[in-house]
Amino acid sequence: MQEPVTVSSDPGGLPALPKDSSPRAVTWRSLLVGLIGVLLVCGLTPYNDFAVDNTYLVGNFLPLGLVVFLVVLLLLINAPLRKWAPQSALREAELAIITAMILVACSIPSSGLMRYLPTTTVGLYNLASQRLDYSDVITRAGVPRWLLPDSTGETPAQIGTSDTFKYYFNRAPDGTVPWSDWIGFFVVWGVLIGLLWMLLMLLSILVRRQWVENEKLAFPLATVYSSLIESPEPGKAINGLFRSYGFWIAVGLVFGVHSLNAMHQYLPDVPEAPLGYNFHTLFADDPWRQTTYGFKEASLFFSVIGISFFLQTKITLSLWSFFILLQIAHMVLGGIQIEFTESMKQDQTFGGMLVMTGVILWIGRHHWWMIIRHMFGRHRMDESESRYLPYAFAGWATVVCFLGVVGWFWMAGMSVLGATLLTLVLVMMFMMIARVVAETGLVFAQINWLMFRFWYYPTLLTPIPFATSSGNFFMTGWMTGLFHDLRESFSVFFQQGMKVADQSAYARIRRWRNSVGFILAIVLALGVGYVTSAASMLWTEYNYFSTMSSTPVSPINDYAMNSVPRSIILESSLTYKSGLNQESGLRSVVNIVIGGIVVGLTSFLRLTVAWWPFHPIAFIVLYSYATQKVWLSIFIGWLVKVIVIRMGGANLLKSSKPVFIGLVVGEAFAAGFWLITSLTVHWMGYEYQRIILLPG
Repeated sequence: MQEPVTVSSDPGGLPALPKDSSPRAVTWRSLLVGLIGVLLVCGLTPYNDFAVDNTYLVGNFLPLGLVVFLVVLLLLINAPLRKWAPQSALREAELAIITAMILVACSIPSSGLMRYLPTTTVGLYNLASQRLDYSDVITRAGVPRWLLPDSTGETPAQIGTSDTFKYYFNRAPDGTVPWSDWIGFFVVWGVLIGLLWMLLMLLSILVRRQWVENEKLAFPLATVYSSLIESPEPGKAINGLFRSYGFWIAVGLVFGVHSLNAMHQYLPDVPEAPLGYNFHTLFADDPWRQTTYGFKEASLFFSVIGISFFLQTKITLSLWSFFILLQIAHMVLGGIQIEFTESMKQDQTFGGMLVMTGVILWIGRHHWWMIIRHMFGRHRMDESESRYLPYAFAGWATVVCFLGVVGWFWMAGMSVLGATLLTLVLVMMFMMIARVVAETGLVFAQINWLMFRFWYYPTLLTPIPFATSSGNFFMTGWMTGLFHDLRESFSVFFQQGMKVADQSAYARIRRWRNSVGFILAIVLALGVGYVTSAASMLWTEYNYFSTMSSTPVSPINDYAMNSVPRSIILESSLTYKSGLNQESGLRSVVNIVIGGIVVGLTSFLRLTVAWWPFHPIAFIVLYSYATQKVWLSIFIGWLVKVIVIRMGGANLLKSSKPVFIGLVVGEAFAAGFWLITSLTVHWMGYEYQRIILLPG
């Protein structure tokens, strides 16, 4: 059951018109400012994240770069314009377009794409030059040469030692980037990425009405962005949020605490404010020894506590209580000498995702059927039913983009069946993480399941040994390495941007013709962001061999260069066999069923029993690294919200909103301030200190 949502409306039933709402959201000003933000985020992120090794500029679904950019834009530029030249100030609708453009661009420069696309490719062939069995894996997979940057050599080992690959790994002697060698690579992969982006955009447009209007999902992160860009009252330079004392007190406290800890890193005599605990020594004995690392050591994140204010208490309760139940399961199983393995957790997650997908499809069955009727001309054409594109066009364009992705994989060496299954799994993963964030508002969210595992499962359903081709498995592993880290997923950023546009630009606009400019602005941001991110990543990799931190790491993007290609792609391809043995096969089936039962039963009770306190979405993210990082902050956020409701009810809850947003903005602003300060101090000749303040 969803908690009640109050929506003010006019007598005609449409949402109340927000201040400055205008169909002219896409203007030359909004496009120009949006592109400036895209260039800054995509241009600076690779250098900041991997050469500097500082707090990620994106890193999660509340991007530091975007929040700092918006706050500076609103307070230092738009507020003076509001006061002295109001006609020149950016309107709320324009700010919504700017926000959406930067949001989608945040999916490109780091973990969403560029952290892995060029680096993992180089890593594969660098490792192949070191081990013959790795080289044989790539040879058997039949990887086409057009998937790689131009280089000398014929065998994988020779390609891995060519100058194009070697200097990417080790740093070019003179810092020269072989741009011409990489143009074809980014064009070819850009076709796949573009098709996948368009597919996810179209699917998000198709599900928008069901998720936003029918199910009324909360989209808490979009609420924060909309609160920041909300228009001020007539005659005011800033909106009510920025005029709130509670907001600035929260910003000041969070900034002060983080600044104290940052100064402690430079000056140990400065006292440190503890933000977490470390119980590894205390939990060294059974049964506590069996608990996960995230339970033994945890940190507080004010941004996560702040976002928890906008979540349903049932969701926050589910997120932290499922984590506690996981610790109990670890202790009980450890007590009877049963190891709770990573493969068991991944199989349970897969079972849960399958059932959750079925539940989502079932709940929205009338909406999906309406779309199909539109596609086949069986439904009256009413353009007011879809805000961004006609359902018939969006539906058939989805089919075309899906076939385009399948065709790309087929040309890359996969079978038609393998390419189709891989595309379906990619879509399931991206839409599932979008659903998770839409419902939970998790700042940092991941799903702990590696896509190549779906090739193991046909063996569980038939007594006949089954093995897919080397090309199918290798390409699936490659896509797993590229898209396993869902912390910066395009589908999430696009849906959050679309929700911001719903609230702040198109609240009274139902005709898709009036909002198609939004789609064009997004496409422009993606194109500019892709080119900028690719150039920035290449420049950073060819110019830096090790990080600037006090304990340097080399190569600078070591996880994508070594860990991902070795463990996710090459080792999994080496160990893939025609089937699983009977014991492991039975165990996988049992765990898939367990995950499905947990999600299915929890979903049924949530939909039929009003008092049921748990949400199934919490199980989908339970076993992820992200949940290990943020569970304590979610618990504190839940506890504070419950206390506020008990003490002051709805009135106190409403008046507390600026304080919780202040926690979010304060942490982002502190991270941005110390990112710049630490670099400035380093350039002045002092030792660089890595200061990480946000989850990521």
